[in-house]
Amino acid sequence: MAMNGNSAIGARGAGRRRAGFTLIELLVVISIMVLLMSILLPALSSAREQAKQVKCLANLKQIGVAMLCYFADERDWFPFEKRNEVLPGLVQPALHGFHYGGHPGRQDYPGSEQWWGYVHESFRDTPGGRPFNQYLYPGLPRWDLPPDDPQFEIVRRMPVYECPSDDGGFWMFETGDNPNCRSLYWFSGNSYDCNYHFPRNWAAARFAADVPSRWLQRANAFLRIQLQKFSGTFIIIFEDPFDSAQWNRIPRTGWHRKWNRHNLLFLDGHAANLLTNTADGSRGLGWKSASGNAPDDPEAWWNDPADPDYVYRDLMPRSGH
Repeated sequence: MAMNGNSAIGARGAGRRRAGFTLIELLVVISIMVLLMSILLPALSSAREQAKQVKCLANLKQIGVAMLCYFADERDWFPFEKRNEVLPGLVQPALHGFHYGGHPGRQDYPGSEQWWGYVHESFRDTPGGRPFNQYLYPGLPRWDLPPDDPQFEIVRRMPVYECPSDDGGFWMFETGDNPNCRSLYWFSGNSYDCNYHFPRNWAAARFAADVPSRWLQRANAFLRIQLQKFSGTFIIIFEDPFDSAQWNRIPRTGWHRKWNRHNLLFLDGHAANLLTNTADGSRGLGWKSASGNAPDDPEAWWNDPADPDYVYRDLMPRSGH
């Protein structure tokens, strides 16, 4: 049967619709998609890290609330460490910066030596033993559980002490970067150090030989002065990369991938992400840490007569706390 003109045109149109895209058209589409992905992926990555930074700041703010509650109950005392003593073989107390809060930690991890903060009996914590836990995670046991106990991991779930960017790739453990470790939170119980540098390098190094030394009392006497005068700028707790930055007086990237920017908690309980170039010293715009990278550091406040805190270098603690 013969086809009329309209039928022939319709058949040709259907054939064209079945032909699909040409190779050139496909390549153009793919190129556009690749270009869009190259533009959008960095923005998405940055947004994802920004969300982690916000969560980290929220963690620090919650820790700050617990700190202020502890201050109210304990006469403005900060629990830098549980003992006023020095471990055998050390000339200073082996402060680890995590005693104030977090889970007990773990004994070891692949490729490392045992951590004294966990295995040394007089310094080992329990799930409910770190002071701030009573406010953030009340009801935890005051004894630790063996690793094969089903509750061992459960009592170590304290997400407020875990920075979401604490993935093990940024923190430094005493001897340097260790690529074999998991997160600092997993290992030590906390992603956030306290400002233990001035207790260690000033109060302990300068007075630990005294009998009794009461170096923790001296450190807290200095802290009370800062609480009265500089509560909004004095750093008390921080994400761990800031620890090595101020200890070694080096510039470095924080956990949230920004150069010289770190999440910090201050004595008045507020938290902020600030630019802190520790290579220039232990203070800057809106922040102060009172740290030194060695007891004899000439730039440390206890050795620098030009520093406004120098007058407190021989500060005596009050009785009790």
